[in-house]
Amino acid sequence: MLSYQHAYHAGNLADVHKHALLAAMLDYMTRKEKPLSYLETHAGRGLYALDGAEAAKTGEAAAGIARVERLGWFAPDHPYRRALATVRAAHGAAAYPGSPLLAAALLRPIDAIQLCELHPQEFAGLREAMAPHGGVFHQKDGLAMALALTPPTPRRGVMLIDPSWEVKSDYEAIPKLIGQIARKWNVGVIALWYPVL
Repeated sequence: MLSYQHAYHAGNLADVHKHALLAAMLDYMTRKEKPLSYLETHAGRGLYALDGAEAAKTGEAAAGIARVERLGWFAPDHPYRRALATVRAAHGAAAYPGSPLLAAALLRPIDAIQLCELHPQEFAGLREAMAPHGGVFHQKDGLAMALALTPPTPRRGVMLIDPSWEVKSDYEAIPKLIGQIARKWNVGVIALWYPVL
C-alpha cells in the first residue's frame, strides 16, 4: 500500500492551481446542455479539514488556499471560488474539497461521476463525502481502471489522472496509458497532473 496521504497537502498552492484549472474546465464544459462524464483515477477522500492535525503539521494550506483567499486571487464569480463556497456551506468554514467534491459542486444532475481510490481509509472517506452527490465508486487501482472505464456514458467528458507519483514506473507507464485512453475515447478531455521537480 502506498504511503501518500493527501490530507497533509490539501489546499497547498499546487492544489489550488490544479483545482482552479479543473473548476474552469468543468464550468466551460457544463455551458453546453449535453451531459458529460467526470472520471478520476486517484480520487483521495474527497473532503479535507484545513483545521485538522494533518494540515497543521505541514502548514501547506496556510501558505496555499488561506493566503490565496486572504489576497483575493479569485473573483467572486470564478467557478473555483463558487465551488469552495458551496462545499463550505455544507461542511463548515474549514472544509476543503478534493477534486471529486469540487467536481460534484460544479456538475449538474444530468452528468455522471466515476471515481477510483485504492487506499481503504481514503476510499471510506470518499464514499462518505460523496454520498449526497451520487456517482460510481471503485476501490481499485485507478490506472488499471482507466481503460475499463472508457469510453464512458455519456461519452463527452473529463478524466483527471492525479497519482501520487510514488511509483517511479508511472513516469513511463502513464504517457502510454493516456495514448491508449485517447484511442478508445477520442472525445474525452484527459487531464494529467504532473509534477515538475
